[in-house]
Amino acid sequence: MLEEVDFRKEAVNMEAFQRYIEAMGFDRQAKSPFVYQHCSTKRVLTMERLYGVPLTDLDSIRSLVPDPELTLVTALNVWFGSLISCESFHADVHAGNLWLLRDGRVGFIDFGIVGRISPRTWAAMEIFLASFATEDYNAMASALSEMGATGNDIDVDSFAKDLQKIFSSLQELDTEIIVAAARSSDATAVSANVVVDERRMNALFLDLVRVSESYGLRFPREFALLMKQLLYFDRYTRLLAPSMNMLRDERINITSNKQTRRMN
Repeated sequence: MLEEVDFRKEAVNMEAFQRYIEAMGFDRQAKSPFVYQHCSTKRVLTMERLYGVPLTDLDSIRSLVPDPELTLVTALNVWFGSLISCESFHADVHAGNLWLLRDGRVGFIDFGIVGRISPRTWAAMEIFLASFATEDYNAMASALSEMGATGNDIDVDSFAKDLQKIFSSLQELDTEIIVAAARSSDATAVSANVVVDERRMNALFLDLVRVSESYGLRFPREFALLMKQLLYFDRYTRLLAPSMNMLRDERINITSNKQTRRMN
C-alpha cells in the first residue's frame, strides 16, 4: 500500500514498462505516459497526457480501429510479454487503466500497483493457464498445489472437482455481460455493467482462495495479482472478441518468451 502512494516508485515502474515496450519492438503498438521527472516528487507525479478511450467503450473503439479484436490481441501480447521480459508487470488493468489511444496504440496507464513474478510461480502459472484453456481441472489442481504447497498432502481429485464448480460460474457471468453490452450502445452503460461484473469477479476469486486454503494451500501475492488481471482480460475478450479463446489463440504469445531474461 505504501508503495502505491509513493509517486517516485510509480514513475520508476512506468519508465521501466516503456523501456520494455521499446526493447521488445512494441513501440508502434503500445505506450505508457512519459514522466516529467523534474516536475515529480514523492507526492506529485507529472506525466504526459494520453488521449483515448477505455477498452470497454466498444463503439468508440470501432470508430478508431477497423478490428477491435486486434486491439485486444495487442494488449494481451504486450501484457503477457511483460510477465517475463519486464522488471514488473502492470497489476491493475481495469478499464480506466487500459485504453485504445487515438493513434491506434494501446495505452497502459497508472503503475501504482505492479507485480514481480518468480520463476517457480511462472512455471506453475504456465500449467495453470494451459489447463484453464482446456478445462483440465486435474492439471489445474496439480499446478495450484505446486504453487501454493505448504507440505500438506492434497487430494487432487477432490480439489479438481471444487475448481470445476468455481470456474463453471465464469461461463454464466460471460453470458450476462455479453447481453448487457449488446443491448446498449451507450459507453457509460457498458462501463457500468463492467463495474458490476468486477464485483462478481472478485467474489469468484475469493471463492478460489477460500477453497484452496481449505486444502492447506497458501498462494504467493503475485498469483493473486495475475489472476485478477486474467479475469479483467477475460471480460475484455467477451466484449471485444466473444468468439476468441485468449489462452488458445495462436496470435497471442503466452509462453514463447519464457527463456527471455528480465531487463536490468
